[in-house]
Amino acid sequence: MPLLPSPGRRERRRTQTLDLVATTAMQLFESQGYEATTMEQIAVAADVAKGTLYNHFPTKEAVLAHWMHLTLAADAPRLRETLDAPGTFAEKLARLLDASAQWMSAHRPYLLPYFRHRFLHIDSETAANTDEAPRDLAGVFAWLISQAQQEGVLRADLPAEHFASLLHHLYFGALMRWLTAPDRHLATEFSAAADLFLRGALAPAPTRSRRP
Repeated sequence: MPLLPSPGRRERRRTQTLDLVATTAMQLFESQGYEATTMEQIAVAADVAKGTLYNHFPTKEAVLAHWMHLTLAADAPRLRETLDAPGTFAEKLARLLDASAQWMSAHRPYLLPYFRHRFLHIDSETAANTDEAPRDLAGVFAWLISQAQQEGVLRADLPAEHFASLLHHLYFGALMRWLTAPDRHLATEFSAAADLFLRGALAPAPTRSRRP
């Protein structure tokens, strides 16, 4: 009887298949459009059985999501180098948001179906293994905030993860405003969200006029 592949080998093969399918699908999306591409076309182009494709990816949005996560993971080292460069918390946050604005702008046609998929599967993603690479910026936000708390730059009465969640909501709100209004600039929206996080929503105290 032939020996079965070890779980590690099986998992590597599965990962290779997922990556191949997602990369092939993105080539089709780019050449003929996302809406015009079908799951059957993806299966043929990736040379996998249609049943195998649906076992891995129940929807086209799931294929797209895997490709976006794959791309973000590949870009993580460059992003980390950017954040490791000297600067204040505000400067590092601005660099991170600028890089995110560039990436999001380059992939704008795919963002709405991607986020639709994320919202529909938010429960399963919340319960995902915490050792998995972050699928969004929340983990990076928490890392930056934790550093700033240790340096005494940000208040430390709440955990970094709590602050990161609040910042991520502001980030996502800015992103949604941009997606629903073509005349807005994403970098400007992100800058406003960062300023709100750093300075709060209170109006500055009025300056007292000096007596002559």
